[in-house]
Amino acid sequence: MAAKALLDPFGITILEAASRVAAHEQQRLASVKIEAALEAFKQAKEDKSDKHRQAINQMATHLLKKFRGVEIADIKGIDVGKWMDEKISGPTSFNGRLRLMKNFWRWCAHPARGWCKPEILDVIERKDENPEEIGVLTAKQAEQLLRAAEKHIPDCVIPTCIALYTGMRQAELQRLEPSHITKEGISVPANNDRKNKRRRFIKMPPPLARWLKAYPIKKHICPPNYNRKELALKRLAGFRVWSDYVKKFGMEETPDEKSTEWPQNALRHTAASMAVALKKPLTDLLFEHGHTGGEETLKAHYLGLMPPSVAKAIWALAPDKKS
Repeated sequence: MAAKALLDPFGITILEAASRVAAHEQQRLASVKIEAALEAFKQAKEDKSDKHRQAINQMATHLLKKFRGVEIADIKGIDVGKWMDEKISGPTSFNGRLRLMKNFWRWCAHPARGWCKPEILDVIERKDENPEEIGVLTAKQAEQLLRAAEKHIPDCVIPTCIALYTGMRQAELQRLEPSHITKEGISVPANNDRKNKRRRFIKMPPPLARWLKAYPIKKHICPPNYNRKELALKRLAGFRVWSDYVKKFGMEETPDEKSTEWPQNALRHTAASMAVALKKPLTDLLFEHGHTGGEETLKAHYLGLMPPSVAKAIWALAPDKKS
């Protein structure tokens, strides 16, 4: 009678409630812990591009920090949504991660596996984003980033400078080897990503040459643990980015809400805006940056976005360390 009284306001019978509980328990019996599900998902996606596999690895790392040891059938969408709000800044990054996580949950829910329900993340709403808005760094922010690298994470100085002065994509940057860089420039290896299938050559920017002289390349372009270090570097430079690596420097993982949000693709957009402001020929910029659109698209995105004075200030940044 007590059970009936509890269920009556919701129009649910005791039999319906029992059926739901039985279905959930049956789901739990078929389920696996999230670490096993993530490992199986990564193996199933081994044929994907470097960029896609990197995104999966980042998703897995973050999910395990929160839900390690939990059966995937027991994870609630509302808990995932709250965790994403805390850890992921920027609507574009949020929506990209949500899209990948929904793919992961649907894969886990496929009848061949049946580890969870496919709709579990439907309670999480996409963030509003303005695809026309392009964020770039100011001269002060660019300097803060490079000084933070010099002071705290020196093995990130060169990959940061390459991204800042060439606009190279992160996936391309992480494929670079020392042999790809000469005094003349950088040979960017081809990849199977649809945006950058062609091999291309980027002439050596003078500011990058200055930094390379002060920080000669050794075994790697990007250091081991680069993804975690890169997030920490943004945080150390004052941006609102979640990072567990900053605990090494006595900082909390969760950033101050009042800090500045890191613009999406900030280094790539800054590099392109800087090149346009300094009147680099658009044909050279299109090829060296690997842009897929034409000159008109490039002008629409970057023309007038950065004043020449700011571009010159970033171009003039030099290392504190002497070679």
